[in-house]
Amino acid sequence: MPSEKEFVLGTHDQEIARLAVQHRAWRPRALAAWQSAGIGPSQTVLDVGCGPGYASLDLAEAVGPQGRVVAIDKSERFLKAFEEARRDNIATYCADLENGEFPQIRAHAVWCRWVLCFVKNPRDVLANMLATRRPGSHDRRGFLAGLEIIARRTEAL
Repeated sequence: MPSEKEFVLGTHDQEIARLAVQHRAWRPRALAAWQSAGIGPSQTVLDVGCGPGYASLDLAEAVGPQGRVVAIDKSERFLKAFEEARRDNIATYCADLENGEFPQIRAHAVWCRWVLCFVKNPRDVLANMLATRRPGSHDRRGFLAGLEIIARRTEAL
């Protein structure tokens, strides 16, 4: 299991609170990205690098009770931080993305806000995200909700 010390800004209570403020600041843009990507009821969506789950909770609302959100993070502390608020349609998955760990599921979309900025091998992590693409799901841009700029930079690596 990864060490909590591997996170640049930590996983302590103050960092969880800071991430809540950050989420509130970016929330309108995230909601717009999800709407643009066609994320909606009954879909399965991955939240890669979910942290303490603020976006996961919003995504769970977007996909509704028949949908599913798989929240992925390497910090057990972050995953436990939103356990009480977690909804029935959210599953958590503790994984070290840099070691190639990734759930073997099919998704309609992937949300990834910051994690590609912090991994040493963003191209590999992005490839793992694309490998979860459900046949017949959105085009690549819609599938990787909010990643178009990061994807272009990663392809240039």
